[in-house]
Amino acid sequence: MNTVTPESGAGPPGLPDAARLRPAPPLWPFLLALSAVAGLAELAFIIVNVSALPVYLEFGLGLPKLVGYSLGAFYLAEALGNSPMGALGDRYGRRRLMVTGALISVGTCIGTAFLRVPEGGGPMAWLGIGLLITLRVLDGLGAAALWPTLFASVSDRVPPARQAQAMSVLNITYFVGIALGPFVGGLVNDTFGKGLAANNPDRYAPSFFVAAACFAVAALVAYFVAPRREDTHRHAADPDHHDEVLGEMGPAATHDAHAPTFSLAAIKRAAQLVPMLMLLSFFTFLAIGLIAPYVKLFAMKRFQISESAFGTLLLYPALLIAAIAVPLGRVTDWWGTSRSIHLGMAVCALSLWTMLILRSEWGIVVLGGLLGTGFVLAFPAYMAYIADSAGPSERGGIIGAVRMSQGIGAMFGTAVAPLIYKLDAEHLILFYTAAALLTAAAILSLLYVRDRERPGRDDSGGKVITASAAVPVSGADER
Repeated sequence: MNTVTPESGAGPPGLPDAARLRPAPPLWPFLLALSAVAGLAELAFIIVNVSALPVYLEFGLGLPKLVGYSLGAFYLAEALGNSPMGALGDRYGRRRLMVTGALISVGTCIGTAFLRVPEGGGPMAWLGIGLLITLRVLDGLGAAALWPTLFASVSDRVPPARQAQAMSVLNITYFVGIALGPFVGGLVNDTFGKGLAANNPDRYAPSFFVAAACFAVAALVAYFVAPRREDTHRHAADPDHHDEVLGEMGPAATHDAHAPTFSLAAIKRAAQLVPMLMLLSFFTFLAIGLIAPYVKLFAMKRFQISESAFGTLLLYPALLIAAIAVPLGRVTDWWGTSRSIHLGMAVCALSLWTMLILRSEWGIVVLGGLLGTGFVLAFPAYMAYIADSAGPSERGGIIGAVRMSQGIGAMFGTAVAPLIYKLDAEHLILFYTAAALLTAAAILSLLYVRDRERPGRDDSGGKVITASAAVPVSGADER
């Protein structure tokens, strides 16, 4: 990447001279460190939300009805917090938000591990339930502070032509964290809680302590690698255009000290730029919200397996995902974001439908790997598509607004999941509904996600765009 030198021209007004003249940071060490933050954070979130919390509530605390509702509180807080937190990251810098979000989750993990709800109801029982929901809300706010700023950090530092590949690097650890979460959570519970009865809450505490440690390390790494306030709006240089330097951007992209930090402006802007992507996100995460609270309980009951055995089932897909993530990112950069989104969403929907038909453990391994492959193909392209739809000064807010639609979908899914879960003895209606929603999202992507050439310079004075840049075609105004 090019570096900023005194001879290369001044940076944007409002930035200190040291920030304008600072050399561009090396790309790969930055991506690897940021990927470690993403992987550790997602590992911890999956340990808590997918692995530990369902069994902790159903068996340890005897509160099975709270499995879906507690996760719904998490998703609701994340949904409402995403856009404001993303906008705050635009205003005050990515590092503060990223570190704060991870540290909030450290506290919620430790608090949940020590939480006890008295049996038999009464005021103390309701107080315990209220504390549980409060901790889930705080954890959701921690996630809202972390994820929009993390993805926006990639767009701050990586040239647009390489962003899909960069998102794929990020997603190697992200998806490995997803796959390893149930395995790690189940393993530590089965190891350190082996001598405890299933209805003893202490049996499930080790998972929460491991998750807290992951968040703590993620906060430490983020403190050293996340963009600081003065680096937040530096425009990523394109190595194919040597007349541009890192830090150079036009007046439209310059940080406005009076720009709003609340979510309404970012939500309105996202609704103008990518309305159908927001709907696509809603459908996709509504499906995820339906099955996330019960996938572990469903598999343990269906195949009569332990916590750690369930986690082991997900290790093989994780290896496949880790092996193909970066090559798929390069394919996306070459092939185009829209095609990658189309194919990835279709593969996800088809895999889930087939998984429900083939009732075998190895079928879950193979099809789970295929489902993960589709998500790895679609998700980096999806994030690059969104990031390219916004200028540097509003990128975090736009990403946060789109993630808000994801969170609302996931929240609604977890809210209705307990009701649908009980409709049939095998609990298949819940998963069929999720597959139908993924199919609808795939159809939306085919109809509304397009690539279109935009030759010339963008209106923010940024890089020359000549390749097929992903832009919305839903009738919204364009940059």
